Amino acid sequence: MKSTADSQHLRNSGRNLEVPFRLFLKSDDFSAELICESIARIIPGKRLVCLGKWNKKPVAVKIFLNSKSARRHCEREIKGINAVANAGIKTPAILLQGNLQQDNTPVVVFQRVMPAFNTHEVFDMAETDEKRSKLLKRIAVVIAEQHEAGLKQKDLHLGNFLLSDNDIYTIDGDTVDTGQTGTPLPKAMSLNNLGLFLAQLNPEFDHLFFAVFQAYAEKRSWSLDSSLFNQLLKKVKFQRKKENKKYLHKIFRECTSFVCYKSWNSYMVCDRNFYHGEMKKLIADPDSVIDSSRLLKYGNSATVALAEVNVKLLVIKRYNIKNFIHALKRCLRDTRAWSSWRNAHSLELLGISTPKPIAFLERRWGPFRSTSYYISEYIDGTDLYRLITSDRSKKINIEALSIKFGEMLKLFADANMSHGDFKATNFILAGNKLYIIDIEGMRKHSCRWSLRRSLKRDCKRFMKNWKDIPKVARAFQNQIRKIKL
Repeated sequence: MKSTADSQHLRNSGRNLEVPFRLFLKSDDFSAELICESIARIIPGKRLVCLGKWNKKPVAVKIFLNSKSARRHCEREIKGINAVANAGIKTPAILLQGNLQQDNTPVVVFQRVMPAFNTHEVFDMAETDEKRSKLLKRIAVVIAEQHEAGLKQKDLHLGNFLLSDNDIYTIDGDTVDTGQTGTPLPKAMSLNNLGLFLAQLNPEFDHLFFAVFQAYAEKRSWSLDSSLFNQLLKKVKFQRKKENKKYLHKIFRECTSFVCYKSWNSYMVCDRNFYHGEMKKLIADPDSVIDSSRLLKYGNSATVALAEVNVKLLVIKRYNIKNFIHALKRCLRDTRAWSSWRNAHSLELLGISTPKPIAFLERRWGPFRSTSYYISEYIDGTDLYRLITSDRSKKINIEALSIKFGEMLKLFADANMSHGDFKATNFILAGNKLYIIDIEGMRKHSCRWSLRRSLKRDCKRFMKNWKDIPKVARAFQNQIRKIKL
């Protein structure tokens, strides 16, 4: 039997809300019963989106839970969706608008578009640039239609669109700015908003931007002006810097993507998708898991183990405290696990491949930090030193490998970042991808001379690996020269 939920239950359940459940709605004109069968999105205490049925029809239900701002957000949602629909842009129709029967919590019921796929997921699953470009161009046309109607989404990203057959639907009316409805947005404002959308994409897809801009400009009847495209790229750079800063703050707190626990004795953040089953046991007692796993490295400063957790191979790196003096030096600084976690996410944002960060944990005594643990995915590959000095070296395309290294080095330079330890063993080749590991020593530089000095030191360390292999050294040195450090 399905239980009936009220707003207090929905708020108190947080992310542990059990489905299915029933909701009873009322307004001046109707009363209705909804069955919520699955959760599409939940922001505890603020908003809940669930999928279910009303009168046996499939619907999407948006419930506004924040007692202080619920009414305001609900009104903005309705106003935004109506403005989009009135502009002739596809968006799920509003079927009902009412309140929970018990306490007037506002609820909006939408037509459920079926079949429908979030364009973020479609983009991630696309196997070729052709498919990615085609999707982005279609979304760009919808964005152009919004701008032509005087509308803009203030939080514009791939998750704000649904793909159904050949149609793109705009969702999330709460973020739609209707202040200039009926008047096409000026070019500067339009480029800034389009730049916000493109800034959410990984830099490895920047080469698709011109085709996306072409589709947008054609819809707006703009001439293909190279200066306009250059303005767009500047907007992307500005928005990306702003968004990345927001994201790197978000990775240290509880949110949709991460679980975070703080106490007097510990501090932990874990990717929410991995926080179940054996992972919870690993977080509770990492030392036991390390002791029972295969050791990859055992040293005074760090211990590295390979463990199978939830049928997935993970690398656990414990940063040890060597002695009392070492403890005093480290206790008020960011732990190396903290730095690894931040740096791994920074690299992901830059389009530099590194093993996926899963979690980090710090032992604490109030504000004082001690032993820390960093957990990442295991990359099944071979480090560059073993690869190039092995019997397989004759089969390796050194030129292609050096180009991959050069591309990575350029991304570091463009982002004003240095690694700190370019040993060949810190580069892993898996398939066609080159990964970088041991990232706790990475630095962001505020001035060019400091960046150049550190990157030159990195490159000097890297070239030391090939001092006895002239052919390899020449290939890598040619790539380093192109960066013009």
